Amino acid sequence: MKKIIFFILCLMMSYTIQKEVHAETAYQTFESIEVPKGKLLQDFSKEDYQSYYQEVDKRKFMGWQVHQVHKNIKVTYVSETLFSYYNNGYTAIDYKYKLDRKVNSKLGVSATGSIGIKNATDGKGFKNNLDGSLKLSVDYTLSKEDKESFDISLKVDPGTQVDLYVYGEGKISNGVAARYVFWIRADRGGYEVFLVTTQYQRLEKKRI
Repeated sequence: MKKIIFFILCLMMSYTIQKEVHAETAYQTFESIEVPKGKLLQDFSKEDYQSYYQEVDKRKFMGWQVHQVHKNIKVTYVSETLFSYYNNGYTAIDYKYKLDRKVNSKLGVSATGSIGIKNATDGKGFKNNLDGSLKLSVDYTLSKEDKESFDISLKVDPGTQVDLYVYGEGKISNGVAARYVFWIRADRGGYEVFLVTTQYQRLEKKRI
């Protein structure tokens, strides 16, 4: 009987180890993102993983081993350009626009390897209680939003261009983690948490 139970456990572990989960956070669709210090998860090299995995390869009876590489590094981004209007003529052009300014806070997660992500409709998170091991704040999973509207009148002068784009700021934390069940490694990979702290439309005028 013990041999049968051990065989079943081995089959379960082999199935879990072989599964692959790759999830993208929204920033991979952004037009641009600037990270003054540190690296995004998508920029981790094989050498980086090999080095970081050494910190989580110490086996434990049950649960997660976590190695945090970056904590709350600041990022800025442009997610999309809403319109770009330029004047290559000789006279100014009057232009009117209603600007809706939105400031919000929301959380996104990303993972590589066999670390799983929940697909619940009420929020995002990691499977197998990795959220608890990372000590994430549950408050961040709720979107907080404030809106303001402005009626803007401007002149697009000759030789200038007006761009309206969505600009945002956020914080990113990432690293690697490994989960063990009866000293057997069940999951291992990279994780990333992207907290959007502010996002709004920005109107910019520049010379061409």
